[in-house]
Amino acid sequence: MNDIMRDRTEESLGMRVHEVNKHRAVERAVERLRYGLGPDWRCLTIDDIASLYWLLGELWAITSREEWEGLHFSKLDLCAARAMVVHGERLRRHGVVRSSTSGMVTELLADSMERAQAAEIARLEDRFASPN
Repeated sequence: MNDIMRDRTEESLGMRVHEVNKHRAVERAVERLRYGLGPDWRCLTIDDIASLYWLLGELWAITSREEWEGLHFSKLDLCAARAMVVHGERLRRHGVVRSSTSGMVTELLADSMERAQAAEIARLEDRFASPN
């Protein structure tokens, strides 16, 4: 009987640790997103932000930690953030396929990172190409 109780306690503890880690990771991701959006963050509604939290929690749960750490939430623009909200709503309310939604969101993040890098390269090229 004692072993059963200990197993349940350890399982409950493990589940709680998982939830705490997920919450922390999602909080960091939302903070990075908010920082990246700057003033545009105010264009998102409370419901939009709740959908982002939920979607990011789902994404964290099915993504490897290495892949999660490689996602650049601060590079998203408002359009991409709104697209993520739509994906989150479709997943949560309409039960679309979780893996395809996570793939689309990961693709949005990768595209945003590529656009940000291209813009930075163009900015640097302009800076060094113009005579001082």
